[in-house]
Amino acid sequence: MTLISREIRLAVPVLLVFLLAVTSVFALYSSNIYVANYGTIRYSWKAYQSELRGVLVQRLVEFAHNDTLICETLSKYGFNAVYLEINPFAWTGYAMSAFQSMINACKVYNLTFHVLLTVNAGTGPGYPDSGESEFPYGFTGYRSNWVTKLDDGSTATTISFSSTAARDRLKQVVLALLTYFPAIIDLNLDYIRYTDYNYRVPYDDASKTAFQTWLSANGKTFTGNWADYYHGGSHWRDFAQWRCVPINDIVRDIQTWAKQVRPAIMISADVFTPWSGDWTPDLNPEVIGQDVAYWISQGYIDSVNPMNYVPNLAELQYRIDSEATYWLGQLPRGAIPLVPFITQGGPGSDVGTAISNATFVSQINYLRTSGCNGFIIWKYEGPGFVTGEFTKIEGYLQLINKSSTKGTFTTFDQYVPSVSGSVITWITTVNTTGSAEYSTSPIFPAIPYVGTLLDYINIDYSAGTVLTNSNAATQHAFTVPISPPFYYRVRDNDSNIVLASPVYLVTG
Repeated sequence: MTLISREIRLAVPVLLVFLLAVTSVFALYSSNIYVANYGTIRYSWKAYQSELRGVLVQRLVEFAHNDTLICETLSKYGFNAVYLEINPFAWTGYAMSAFQSMINACKVYNLTFHVLLTVNAGTGPGYPDSGESEFPYGFTGYRSNWVTKLDDGSTATTISFSSTAARDRLKQVVLALLTYFPAIIDLNLDYIRYTDYNYRVPYDDASKTAFQTWLSANGKTFTGNWADYYHGGSHWRDFAQWRCVPINDIVRDIQTWAKQVRPAIMISADVFTPWSGDWTPDLNPEVIGQDVAYWISQGYIDSVNPMNYVPNLAELQYRIDSEATYWLGQLPRGAIPLVPFITQGGPGSDVGTAISNATFVSQINYLRTSGCNGFIIWKYEGPGFVTGEFTKIEGYLQLINKSSTKGTFTTFDQYVPSVSGSVITWITTVNTTGSAEYSTSPIFPAIPYVGTLLDYINIDYSAGTVLTNSNAATQHAFTVPISPPFYYRVRDNDSNIVLASPVYLVTG
């Protein structure tokens, strides 16, 4: 019998729990607005509880900074990950020149290092193209080769996803990042969408050629009138469907390029979120060309990071629930990990003002109870890095401190199952109720639906059959009533946390 560890793009960390004494500094904070800490994070292929606690450091090269002080502050308050922003199309070499100092500081304070790659956030100017030769990364190309034009003939400030030059530049940057900086564990794709022109038509030559090729491949004939394909035109639906294709291909190719250099690299994506009101699951592809469920279904990304910058708990709950329903195959622990971005707020943020301590803590506690794998705060403004653009972060970090037991609950390890025939066994480090979910096809299939704007897919949770034992124990065993091959995952519940394993394939 062969057991193949087939993850649906889920690399889950080992959790180490620290229960330390409360110190006097925390007397200032009421226990009803306090968030407990869960320890440090380490990536591995073992399937255990995780909580990624990250902070985005944005525009680092534009302001004076002290990397050691930044990392010391994050570590002091129990954080475990730094996200550092870079734009592949503007001052890339200049920005990368600052990486090693931050990486060195991360190593000292046991922080993982992630790169937030702003794929389509604009093409400059910031640092001149000619300045790239000052750095050893070998980048070529100029901004004029990357930009797109719109249906009114104006030039956008963002790249053309269909441009060969843009794709070549992206490949250069991805390969350089993973070659020169082996400490990077995650490429986090931001602005992987159309940005400043909702519903607009990419009208550069590369986009027009790619679209007509797609039409022909799908048995459609170009009408000869481009206005038919503008938003509201008689053939807009065709164009709206195609707009997702170059973006999907970029996500696929970034994963391919990255894993050629580093097979274990994580690829994650920052995505627009659902919003209460008029949102439908096909609106993101229609408006900005971002098809999150498709990326997940194809295994292009290992984690999804929706940007939930909201000022209250109710809106966060709506968005997380919708993300789980339409993208992830439900929570807790869907097809891939869900690690949302949140914010402390402030001038320049989507929230627009500093949120209260109580709101900040209620949001994080909801993310935990709903089955998310952690959170990332946008953005760092505090000791070691002050821009004057955002709310200071340290007061919020103090609400999540590893030196307190306030509100903590014990987490547990769930060891990788073993299989003999159709019998699945595994061990947990505390008493839990266990279950085994199995199916003859992957447990999270992509199911097509007819949308109100476009047809869409979502990750469907209906494929698996669940066997459950309500008696709490540390040793678990279930007999799957079918013969291999089959897929399965196991879940455990200690009444505080529901922990699910990756999906495995058993072959005969």
